[in-house]
Amino acid sequence: MNSERLRWWRIVAGAFLLELLLIVALVPPLLIFGPEKVIPFAYPAVFMLGFVVAWWLLRRVAHRTILHGALLGIIATMIYLVLCFTNPDGIKAVINMYGLVGFIVGNSLRVVGCAAGGYAAGTRAR
Repeated sequence: MNSERLRWWRIVAGAFLLELLLIVALVPPLLIFGPEKVIPFAYPAVFMLGFVVAWWLLRRVAHRTILHGALLGIIATMIYLVLCFTNPDGIKAVINMYGLVGFIVGNSLRVVGCAAGGYAAGTRAR
């Protein structure tokens, strides 16, 4: 029963790590090249980094790795939304930069990428 418990420290630490990596990877190019050139690369970056972070952190978790990954992605998205709300221009400026559909798709890709990374980690652990 103990092995089936959720590993919350991995989930929360992974969420913070993912957001830190996304900030480091995307903010400097965004400031240098502008949103119109960087936004198309943000979507695959969010998915791939979510996948890699979830796989890396969850590869030693034996059970419910997809759930672990999905929760990691959801918490990372919540962290991102908090950062957007604390942005001096507010969340509206961020949504305008991506477009409403792009904003929703980008945040969904974070959760899907993390869940996919959890799935990959789970198949490897078994």
